[in-house]
Amino acid sequence: MAELVKRQHYVPRTYLKHFSEQSGDKYFIHALPSEATGADKIFISNIANVAFERHLYTLPGETIEQQMAVEKLYSEELEVHYDSIYEILTDPDKTEISPKERELIISTVVTMYYRTTKWVNASRKLMERVFAGAYQLCEQKGVDYFSFENEKFSIAGKNLEEFTKEFNKERQPGMILIQLETAFKLIALRILNDSICVNKIEGENLEFVTSDNPVVAKNNTPERFAPFDPANTLELPLDSKHKLVLIPECPQELRNRIFRRTSTAHFSEVEKLTTNYSQMQNSEKHIFGSKKALESYLATKQESERPIQDGESTADIFKKLKELGL
Repeated sequence: MAELVKRQHYVPRTYLKHFSEQSGDKYFIHALPSEATGADKIFISNIANVAFERHLYTLPGETIEQQMAVEKLYSEELEVHYDSIYEILTDPDKTEISPKERELIISTVVTMYYRTTKWVNASRKLMERVFAGAYQLCEQKGVDYFSFENEKFSIAGKNLEEFTKEFNKERQPGMILIQLETAFKLIALRILNDSICVNKIEGENLEFVTSDNPVVAKNNTPERFAPFDPANTLELPLDSKHKLVLIPECPQELRNRIFRRTSTAHFSEVEKLTTNYSQMQNSEKHIFGSKKALESYLATKQESERPIQDGESTADIFKKLKELGL
């Protein structure tokens, strides 16, 4: 019999456990609030208690099966395969994969990009601004209703917060389904085009972190960046030493190959700094990793995130980072 899952994880626990410490059958991860600047804000949590939202994917329906359709798809069609995908991607001797493995890898990354709360929260905040203006207009006109997208809405007996919360709750299932539909369309395109690359960093004190929005999209033309552009490069840290990168425009004869690169010395430092900075920028609430990795991030945060000054070289930056103990 199907079970109604209330706490729905938008970052899979099968993913987070590879940044965690195991204790018995439980996994614990260190977390840092995105806006924090001090190591005293780092805390440790069971991965079951981070990166979730109650009823995020729950759909309307008469049966639990109908209500849990999206949650079931993520858990039984994608998350169940993550450990095998992880083993493939982090095995240095694995350079060729099957078409099915390729599809699973790309599907996992794309759905992880779309399933987080980032897109839903952006829509929620937009509607908060829209309705704030509508309420103000209603007060000026002395009416208790307004029209939005050719539909009439009554605000009688409701304050702005109550109305907005109710509206967003009603439209959330539709947003979740649109995200899923968009993900499926993008998966089909990226299966035809992407190169699968795994970058590894070497260095005892160098570690990747991740976040509650772990897939980072990048483009060579940031001024025209579109989140859903199939030409974007997608990056996902796999653990403290490995990062998966999906790069478009792969020749057909090389689609089932994994391209591997190991960075050492300064190149590892650059990879770690830029990847961790991207995770911080992309996060909504928390970044995750080992305590050492989060402390290292904080130690170099101010220097690594400030704008480059005129006449300053990369060597100058590395020198300052070395002085900070990187």
